[in-house]
Amino acid sequence: MIREALVFCAALIVAAIIHIATIFALPYFAENDLWHKLLALGPMHKIHIISNPDEALSFSKDLDPGFAYGLCRTDVSNAPVLFKGTLPSSFWSLDYIDRNGRSQFSLTNQISGSKLNVVLATTGQQRLLAERPDLTDETAIVVTAKQNKGILAVRALVNSERDRGNIAEALRQLSCGPLWNEETFR
Repeated sequence: MIREALVFCAALIVAAIIHIATIFALPYFAENDLWHKLLALGPMHKIHIISNPDEALSFSKDLDPGFAYGLCRTDVSNAPVLFKGTLPSSFWSLDYIDRNGRSQFSLTNQISGSKLNVVLATTGQQRLLAERPDLTDETAIVVTAKQNKGILAVRALVNSERDRGNIAEALRQLSCGPLWNEETFR
């Protein structure tokens, strides 16, 4: 009787561990996340604009229709990524989201005003940037990328529907791309 009870308890504990591990593993295997939705929209290092409130809600329930969004998939495995431009919105925020959907860095216009000048780099690339200050200007905010692939997501508050077109156009003018290429070092 005691042996059967111990086997039952052991089986119950193993089942609980497997159940909990499955729940924690689900986000890593999901394909209906922001990364995969952006993958379907187009190439790496291209800003995808979502300014229509209905489009924002249909794209993701996490997007607030009161904002216009600029989303850029990034890959820093070969070079840092420069995200640069000007946003006329009274409030904007920039998030760096890793491929698993975790926010790694956040910046608002409270820090840098209307100008965005962010360099996303690995720690090794940051050392190179420190040795070569000519590659960036002194106003650049350098952010450490813990993973090679992620998403730079900027959201700009739309105070009035009259401003939505201007904000969407400002988001289109943002640049998101590799800071250097092979020719830079020749």
